This record gives sequence, structure tokens and C-alpha cells, in this order.
Amino acid sequence: MNILLVTQKIDVSDPILGFFHRWIKEFAVNCEHVHAVAQYTDLFDLPDNVFVHSLKKEKGSYRIVQILRYWKYLIKYRKDYDVILVHMTPIWVVLGFPVSLILRKRVMLWYEARGTRWPLKFSTFIVKKIFSASEHGMPLNTKKSVLMGHGIDSDQFSMGGHNDKNQLVTIGRITKSKQLILLLNAFLLMPERFNFSIIGVAITKEDKEFLKEIKEFLLNNGIENRVIIKSMTQEQVVPLLKNSFAFLHASTTSLDKAVLEAMSCGCPVVSLASAVHSSIPEECRAVDASSIAESVSYLSGLSGEEYNALSNSLRSDICTKHSLSSLIKRLVEEMA
Repeated sequence: MNILLVTQKIDVSDPILGFFHRWIKEFAVNCEHVHAVAQYTDLFDLPDNVFVHSLKKEKGSYRIVQILRYWKYLIKYRKDYDVILVHMTPIWVVLGFPVSLILRKRVMLWYEARGTRWPLKFSTFIVKKIFSASEHGMPLNTKKSVLMGHGIDSDQFSMGGHNDKNQLVTIGRITKSKQLILLLNAFLLMPERFNFSIIGVAITKEDKEFLKEIKEFLLNNGIENRVIIKSMTQEQVVPLLKNSFAFLHASTTSLDKAVLEAMSCGCPVVSLASAVHSSIPEECRAVDASSIAESVSYLSGLSGEEYNALSNSLRSDICTKHSLSSLIKRLVEEMA
């Protein structure tokens, strides 16, 4: 099968979307040809059967220019792909609809989020299938929904030593839906021996205002020397996860990939998100800041053997249910 992928960004160094570079490589293993269209492209190293096309957002192209360029790619390479898979951006399903309809190309959507804006609603009438990692990822009720599990590169996110019993971490976009202030309130309830790394970037104006709020919180509570806020690539994140004692999570969004990547590294997750609770032990299912601190205390009380057994169990679960290679193979089968 030949496929045309549509995504926001192709850049292996991007701290949030860099993972999709590995997805494209896996599609290349399972497809004869892969055309990858992205609004923004930068650093990538992909097989010879992958053809990358940019909509030139990185050069400041206006949206209308991006749309026209998108239509050009759809038409120009129409004989080189059998199906279109749009990743996380239903607006491109809508914008490409006039061309995909004329060309009679099947369109699929991958969506794992909580937003229900009109592009997603309209997409449900256009696409053949909507793939999601979990039941929490597709907020609209539709017969086209297909649950797939996430695609975690368990070779990259492999087991580590977890040598630093004082290191806590959370990873993701710095935005209010991640409830980072709640995590910091939980951190205040923990022994002073703990350090906390918040790995992510603030993207929108609102995100950047929220980042200022977080920094003020650190100063007001005297923990600015125990909390690090920084951006990392996926390659840089792996050793941090391997060395961290626990991953703290309070996002109100769907099943975050970062949570599963931590588990793939054998790093226990403490979360108050219902989307995550079925994947972690009952003792790690929190409901508020206080219970997050209590769960970390529970993990601290485990013996070395008990902690390692938990790490191995989490890792095994990811390899069984969320393997990247298995996901892409199944996606190709579902789209054939």
C-alpha cells in the first residue's frame, strides 16, 4: 500500500511532535511509498521510500498559501498514494475535502485529544475511519471510531536503572490543561529531598502567561532551586526517564504518550487522570494534590525488589498493548 500522511511538523528535534518522525519510519517499513506532508519541516532523516513535502509554515507562508500548496501535493502525487491519513489535525481533513472527493481518495484520521471543535465534527462525515489510542481520545460518539492503543517505541524508551530516588519528572506542553500548579502543590507536601523536573514548552500566548504564573509560584514558595523547567528532545528525555523515581501526571486531556513512554522506561506513574488509571496500580491513582504526595510516599516505601517488579510490569504492559511496530502494522491493515 502507498500512503500520504498529513501532520503538523516533521522535525526529529521537536520536544512535542518529534515522535512522529519515528512513526514515518515505521510506515516506510510497512508501505511501498510514503508521502509525508507537514505544515512545518526541519530536521529529519528518513528512508528512501519516504518523500517529505512542506507547506512552508517554517518560512512564514500564509494559511491560504499553505492550503493551495496542500492541494497541489494531493493532485500532483495522486497516482502515488492509495489513502490519506491525517494526524491529529482534522482541519486538514476539511481543507483537503474538495480535492480528496474529486480524486476519490479514502481519508482517515488519527485523533487522540479532548477538543470537539467544528473541524472534528465535520470530519466525522468525511473520513472512513477515526483512529484513537483509547476510548478517552475520541470525544465524539461515532461508529467510525477504531481504538488502536498508542505507538510507543519501546526500543528507544527502554528500561533504565532509576538510580536517583529523589528525582521526580513530568513531561508535556506547558499549558493549563496539564494542571502543573496542582502537581507543584503536591510537590510541596513531599520531603525536601525530592527534586522535580518539568519538561516542556509554552507554545501559545496563554501558555507563556501560565509559565510566568508557574515561575512566580516557585519563588513564592521557595522551591525555585528544587524545580527545573526546560525543553528537551525525545533523545534527551529518555535518560531522564530512566533515571527518575516517578512520573507525576495531572493532565485533563486524553491518554498522554509521555505517560506511556515513562512506563516503557519502567518509571512508575502517579496520575489523577481517569484515562491513565486503568494502566497503573491502584496505589498510584490519585484524586488530588494530597493523594499524589501519598502515592509518591507509597512508592518510596517499596523495597528494591518490589519497585523493580512494578517497573518490569509497567514495561511489559506497554510492550504488549502499545508497541509502535504493532500499531503501524494494524493501521496499515485497517486502511487497506
